[in-house]
Amino acid sequence: MTRLVVYALASRGAALDPAVRTALEGLREHAARLVVVTSTSVSDADRADLRRLADRVQVGSGDAFRAEFYSIALADESVDDFDEILFTGDSWFGPVGEFAPVLERMSAEDADFWRMVENGHGPLREFPRQGFPRQTWPWSWVMVRRTAVASAPWVEFWSSRGAATDDSDSEQLFVAALEAAGLRGGYAFTTADFPDEHPAIFSAELLMDAGCPIVDRSIFGLYPPFLQQHAIVGREIVGALEKHGYPLSSFWPTLARTVPPKALNTNAGMLEILPMGGGADPTWAPRIVVIAYVSDVTLAPELREKLDNLPAGYDLVITTNDGVKARYLREFWWDAPSPSFASLEVRVTPAGGGRDMSDFFVACRDVILSDRYDLIVKVHARRKRGKTVNLRRYFRRYQWENLLDSPEHVAGILRLFETEPGLGLVFPPMIHIGYSTMGRGWSVYRDAAAELLEEMRVTVPQDLVSPLAPYGAMWVARPAALRSLAARGWTYRDYRGPANRDLARVQERIVVSVAAQDGFHSRTVLTRSHAGISHTALEFKADEMLATTTGYPVDQIALMHRAGPTGRGGIVGLSRMYLRLNHPVISRAVLPPMALAERVFMSTQRARRTAVESLRGWRVRPTRGGRR
Repeated sequence: MTRLVVYALASRGAALDPAVRTALEGLREHAARLVVVTSTSVSDADRADLRRLADRVQVGSGDAFRAEFYSIALADESVDDFDEILFTGDSWFGPVGEFAPVLERMSAEDADFWRMVENGHGPLREFPRQGFPRQTWPWSWVMVRRTAVASAPWVEFWSSRGAATDDSDSEQLFVAALEAAGLRGGYAFTTADFPDEHPAIFSAELLMDAGCPIVDRSIFGLYPPFLQQHAIVGREIVGALEKHGYPLSSFWPTLARTVPPKALNTNAGMLEILPMGGGADPTWAPRIVVIAYVSDVTLAPELREKLDNLPAGYDLVITTNDGVKARYLREFWWDAPSPSFASLEVRVTPAGGGRDMSDFFVACRDVILSDRYDLIVKVHARRKRGKTVNLRRYFRRYQWENLLDSPEHVAGILRLFETEPGLGLVFPPMIHIGYSTMGRGWSVYRDAAAELLEEMRVTVPQDLVSPLAPYGAMWVARPAALRSLAARGWTYRDYRGPANRDLARVQERIVVSVAAQDGFHSRTVLTRSHAGISHTALEFKADEMLATTTGYPVDQIALMHRAGPTGRGGIVGLSRMYLRLNHPVISRAVLPPMALAERVFMSTQRARRTAVESLRGWRVRPTRGGRR
């Protein structure tokens, strides 16, 4: 059959994500004519690339996908010249296997139109409050025969309803219009052959095994607790994709740009417990540089011991803000019995804000932007003020051991970079023992982070509660994944002063998103020992926190989010939660003035305490004559 394929782009990020290219190359051989329709936000350069893959590139209206994209594309095509017209878009990964067997099988079916996978479940549950609203995707797969093209419903839909329908429901409404006119529809894969009513989401692996050539892309962007409620394991779906021959080099960059990083890390199970055996391929010898900020020289022996687990021959750049320390560190490292590094450079940097982050992006910018290295290991040894001995020791162990625990552990990290060319950063998961970061990872830096991301034109969706980030600012990374951030030309002045004193913490929270904008994904790693410590602690805390609510965690979390912050607890906090849950209209009117009054009251109390303490200090202050 002669086919016209109309492929629409959602334009949620870069137009030519690798998955788009892979899909168009797979469709090309089955299309007599291939038309791609994009939004106005797609750049001229991207359209030029698309023209090399398609017969025609049409620009639709608006800056994102709309249902009328398809009618706009059809306006300049002679639809009567084709036996079939396929309406589809970048809402799936494929081809997984081959398109040909399904196309040949369905060509023999006596149907006026057909779709790839039946959905008897209906729309999935939405979670807008949690940052996962319902998204509008291009149509998944609607193949229409000549008999339907010549029908009145076809003409009526595109002439009147096509441009006016709700874009998120337009595919279903189009199909419903054809069915209402008595046209016969079919499915390549029906729910009767699978154990649930929405196989595209709930049975993706079984679909691939049955020969379905596409996998619904939205699986990996769904609300993680919803997937966990239904035991949908993204890591296993990724494994099935790889088993069936889909190139993961097209998969990871596409999701990195379009899914909130922490949600992707969770949905795809991107935590690695190392070592896993096998080691790194000895044929790959990456050029490694270690950038170490050392302000506490008493930690130098322990740090050197950990760095010795790297393959011998790495370059070492140490930064410190004191000339005496620099001399000591230079002599200490060269005094090692058998140095594992090939070269050593100690750089003395200005003291001030930013600490290890300013030294990294300012003092070592030349190292990051050079082409001399395949991997950068960023570590630091500094005393954490105001922390107990136990907490300082645990933090140090958590960071250093999960990155540099043993030669076998390091080999496992190197193997990840070797087998995944798009892997940008590897670091330990969010630390939660001894710290209260969990649940408030953005802290007070969300607005500053959003402003910086907007300046850098980063369109990667952001996680609502906590970002995926290397809390502690230690990682292993490809230089290319850090260059966009390093190339901004930071200076030490940027890290000083009231307006910029938190720049280091902002950079720490956006480094993953900036890398994702450039197509690099990130993974987290733990040793087996730390995995045991972390998981049992998390399990107990989650068990305790969910003890007062019923249902699945997805419902318990939704309830807590609706109730809102507890504040300082007590009757005031509980009253606010009650109003939010049971009287949302009243809460919107009453709570803002209450919050303002509370802030004024607390400010007054603080001022009063300060005044009293000052007065007491004045009363006991000794005079020059020794009298009080």
